[in-house]
Amino acid sequence: MSASNIEPYLRQVLAYLQKRGVSKQDAEDITQDVAMKYLENQHKVEQGKERAWLFRVALNKRCDLIRKNSVHTRYVLTQGPTELKNAPMDFVLSKEQFEQYVKALNKLKPQYKNLLILKYEYGLKYEELSEQFNMKVTTIKSALYRARKLFMKHYAYQLM
Repeated sequence: MSASNIEPYLRQVLAYLQKRGVSKQDAEDITQDVAMKYLENQHKVEQGKERAWLFRVALNKRCDLIRKNSVHTRYVLTQGPTELKNAPMDFVLSKEQFEQYVKALNKLKPQYKNLLILKYEYGLKYEELSEQFNMKVTTIKSALYRARKLFMKHYAYQLM
């Protein structure tokens, strides 16, 4: 696959990283690193598995970034929202709902969290997920079932 053909996948990687809470600048940097790594190693990537490869590299780079900035990340997560003083009520509610969603998602194992986001936010098929996570399709389905069940338990608890 040529470099121009991976551009839609790179846009998806960028959006995925931003939905995972990576700042726009860091997400752009990671996406650029992923593109460069692909260009250097495209001969090693199996044809038809480029998307899964790009997402896997992006996830690994994101983990590296988190490790590098772990102290900063812990500080940011402990701070409350300060910009909501004069916000409209619907924005506050959607912000609260989003925070509950994120809290419930963050209580899951990283693998479950990644599976749910890739399946339901990005619409990856079971086969694509199995390639990305190096698991059988049946294992992916079971893991998604467990992830959904745990997510709903944590999310329902957040609503109480």
